[in-house]
Amino acid sequence: ATGAAQTLPDNRDGQEEKKENDIEAVGAPTETTGLLSDKNMTAGGAIVPKRASRMERRNIKFTRKQYIIYVTCCFLGGMLCGWIGIGVEKVTFFLLTYFHDVDVIAAGLSSITMTGWLSFFAFLLHALCTPEDEGIGPHFSCAVRDKSNPFGHVFGKVPYELWLSVIPGILIGSLVGPAVNAAVGPRNIMIVFVIFLLFDAGYNLYNLTDNGYFAELLGLAESKI
Repeated sequence: ATGAAQTLPDNRDGQEEKKENDIEAVGAPTETTGLLSDKNMTAGGAIVPKRASRMERRNIKFTRKQYIIYVTCCFLGGMLCGWIGIGVEKVTFFLLTYFHDVDVIAAGLSSITMTGWLSFFAFLLHALCTPEDEGIGPHFSCAVRDKSNPFGHVFGKVPYELWLSVIPGILIGSLVGPAVNAAVGPRNIMIVFVIFLLFDAGYNLYNLTDNGYFAELLGLAESKI
């Protein structure tokens, strides 16, 4: 009995030491925990990088390669816009969402804002620099002068009458648009919008082909315009 009583404190000390070691083992960060702190694990056990927050993804930092890609794609999108009326804003939206994972709201607003500024400067050129027989003036000289354009005007008057005719539709659409979007759903609205854009692009390409524009561009035939 005396021997057993003498061994009890030793056993108790061993148990307390074991508990302290267990607590330290649980509380101490391991190398694996540190490696996974910035990653997510999928249901299949695959480790994927943690997705940045929305604000972090909006803070874009371009690389030289991305600058070249953006410049090239936007240049081609501008040419497409000159042919069929749409293009550069869709290209910008795709680049922002694909390369930088920008959310749809920020990418859409950025594309619309860019298109608005480009349209504004184009409007100024056509409104201020149109020839004397087109538009109301003041008929400044803004373009490069050559044999085909000796006065340096920008041809194509601003269709003010069309602007005035679409203002009521824009006003009504801005009022009822949010209600329609809530009733139909943003995804369905986007699907309808994409279908409309594809139809519009196809229709404009068909008109250009039918008028012989591409044939003249490639030097295969004379233009019927």
